[in-house]
Amino acid sequence: MEPMLVFLLSGTFSMSAAISTSKLLKRPAEERPGWLQTTASARNLLLLGNLFALLLVAAMWFGITHLTWWIPVACLFVTFPVIHVLILERLLGDVKGVLFCGTASVASALLLWLGW
Repeated sequence: MEPMLVFLLSGTFSMSAAISTSKLLKRPAEERPGWLQTTASARNLLLLGNLFALLLVAAMWFGITHLTWWIPVACLFVTFPVIHVLILERLLGDVKGVLFCGTASVASALLLWLGW
């Protein structure tokens, strides 16, 4: 598979999942969904958010080693946040964003591993 496509898919979904997780955890307790009311579920979601951030770091490392260095850096600061804010956040919201983008992020880890 093309390295640029692998990088874009894994980076976009990883960053979106990490941002959605952060926004979901920063909500006040009364605005959180029912499954996130306990401290154990909040802790588990925090651990998942850290996993998504690590997958973003892996995607960046893949991009830097397989592409020109400025492409991953530009995507980290411009492309990935813009895609999250303009498309994924409006389309999915925070809860569905964590579920969909998190699943896609974990699946894209397989693409990273196969593409390396």
